[in-house]
Amino acid sequence: MQTKKLIERFHSEIQVNYFSIRLQLILAILIGNFFCSPSKFLVFDERYSEPRFYLYWFLSSLITLCVLYAAHVFNRFMDKKLSWLTDFKPRLIGQIIYGLLLPALLTTVFVLLVFLPLTSKGMDAIGPYIRNEFRFVFLFIFILNLLFLLVYVIRFAKFVKDQYVEAEIEKTELKELLIEYEELQVKLEDGRMEDVSDTVMLAPCLRVKYGYEDNYVPLNGIAFIKSSADDKKLLTLTSSREYTHNYSLDTLMKILDHNQYYLMYRRYIVNRSIIKGYHALENGVIRVELKPNFEQQEDIFVSRQDAADFRRWFEMK
Repeated sequence: MQTKKLIERFHSEIQVNYFSIRLQLILAILIGNFFCSPSKFLVFDERYSEPRFYLYWFLSSLITLCVLYAAHVFNRFMDKKLSWLTDFKPRLIGQIIYGLLLPALLTTVFVLLVFLPLTSKGMDAIGPYIRNEFRFVFLFIFILNLLFLLVYVIRFAKFVKDQYVEAEIEKTELKELLIEYEELQVKLEDGRMEDVSDTVMLAPCLRVKYGYEDNYVPLNGIAFIKSSADDKKLLTLTSSREYTHNYSLDTLMKILDHNQYYLMYRRYIVNRSIIKGYHALENGVIRVELKPNFEQQEDIFVSRQDAADFRRWFEMK
């Protein structure tokens, strides 16, 4: 289950950029010349001293660049639909048919139409041309797909490593996050916890800020949490104050009661007690309606992928 969530997070947060456009351009120039001078790179012999050699080189490079760019777009599209990690067999089949055989065939036919003259001599050369060039194009696209797969695996491995490092940091952060009763009492004696009600005073607390002052909010007294690049705020059930925090939502969900709190769109955590209801929109997304004391908050949505899970959570007794 954790592995599946990790893979889903990888695909939701990371868009693999296989080859930059500069690298594609360099490869296109080299392979375009290779196509004009088979078995050699950057060859300028007497056969190609005519200006048309450069025209052929330009056309070959342009075709190669189109193949590289199309393969790049195709693989990024397939990453969203069929992951190598969770849908290996259908992804492999789709990659062979639509990422290897079909592009190799279409490229060979297109090159044939561009370079062979529509004469009797050109027609006689079609058969040998297809046999020779199809093998070359097929091998090129096959190697290209292997490189894309290698880049994908390396990028996922780096993502997993980053997540492991982040998890270790969060463990250290959690040790400072939870305040036991004895520490809470010390803060109460200093008169800095006037916002905490007696019913939740003994609960573990979260350190937040109100302006420049440290405050401690009981975990079961949190109503609403928002986390974005430029706005991190927290509201309690017993006050209209807005506190600021420095925690990631994933970290907070590790210490909050999942029966009471729900993570929405990776930007909000909402307490069940402040939710008035929800409405399903036409695109499958759910719009959450908050109770009057909190309805001034911005619109909160649940994604189409999480809609069914949210309904089960909200309707759970």
